[in-house]
Amino acid sequence: MSDFWHRFKKHLLIFLAVAGPGLITAVADNDASGVATYTVAASLYGMSSQYLVVLTTLLLGVTQEIGARMAIVTGKGLGDLIREHYGVRVSVFIFLIYFLANQAVILQDVSGLKSSIQLFNLPWQLMLVVVCTLLILLVVWLDFKRLQRIFLFAILFYATYIFSAVLANPNWGQSLKESLILPQRAFIYNSGYWLALIAVLGTTVTAWGQFFINSFMADKGLRPHELKAARWEVYLGAFLTNFLSWMMAIAVTYTLFKHGIRVTDGYTAALAIKPLAGALSGTLFAVGLLAASFLGLTIIPLATTYVFTELFGYERTLNASFTKGRVFYLFFILQIILGLLISLFPNINLFNITLWANYLNGAILPVIFYFVIKFSEDSAIMGEYISRGFSKWYLRGASALILVATLATLYGNFIH
Repeated sequence: MSDFWHRFKKHLLIFLAVAGPGLITAVADNDASGVATYTVAASLYGMSSQYLVVLTTLLLGVTQEIGARMAIVTGKGLGDLIREHYGVRVSVFIFLIYFLANQAVILQDVSGLKSSIQLFNLPWQLMLVVVCTLLILLVVWLDFKRLQRIFLFAILFYATYIFSAVLANPNWGQSLKESLILPQRAFIYNSGYWLALIAVLGTTVTAWGQFFINSFMADKGLRPHELKAARWEVYLGAFLTNFLSWMMAIAVTYTLFKHGIRVTDGYTAALAIKPLAGALSGTLFAVGLLAASFLGLTIIPLATTYVFTELFGYERTLNASFTKGRVFYLFFILQIILGLLISLFPNINLFNITLWANYLNGAILPVIFYFVIKFSEDSAIMGEYISRGFSKWYLRGASALILVATLATLYGNFIH
């Protein structure tokens, strides 16, 4: 027994040492844009909106594990590898598309922060400026380790969605059936339903996430002997992400969907839930939206900043001083300010940007996956750690699936 506890303690300490990048990257997929997508889909289609949750969880875990493995083995971000092997022209092309997609998501996260402030009846313009300023100062002042602790602490607030789901008094058996076995028959032949499924998939497995897990893991400086523990953390993050999105769907299904109430974002969902499940449920949903907005508004600009500095050869680390890493920090600040300035206009509706951002993120995933496949299967780069077996073929299959899904979304939203 003593040997068992000794081994358990040893593995636990290793896990805690590597913990951070996998959990943070995966859970940050549930940012304000993600919350909006999950709640809108659930208000329209109930728990059937989560029908691909197992496939999505597996896809997120596989892609994040490959990204983490590449970073640990090479010590480089995905942007570094693209610049080194494909040159500046390809780098510029990738970055422009990536920047546009991410900036649209950043607008949603600022909008989500604005909405959560309004839900607590606070002066939103002033508080929005104060919170964004505080966020910038935290990133500039704190090093990697301290900032990671804040990110991990913010994840705890996502537990509010679990309480919101419980307070909705759901039918757990029916929820499992519709999301894991068979969706409601009325939706199967509804093209809008399948487009909603694609949107849920696209907001969970994101283009920025493929870069961020790579860059953040490289910035943490893990070594190959820590790969096993990092792999467990990545898959735990993928499970936790989709478990939380499932809980969001339950909270919405047994309140709004049950009463035929359709919403357009997390803000209207939190308002509508209160009279149906009680003020506490609505408040908890609002707290979750605040945490999602804060985490997304930090992680996604950082993901873009990592890619910018990697692709164009600038200093890339949260451990650098402002003077040494001024390009890194100034580019991060620029993205926050752009999102803030647009969101300060009171009558701007950013809901359409959510749909466009999810489409664009989905559209560029096969391109990003192309580079991930090339690098992860190159023995000159990865040595003995190249992708093999299930993860190799699953990523290839997922690339084809997402390409088809993206074309279907394009047809359904912009052509048909």
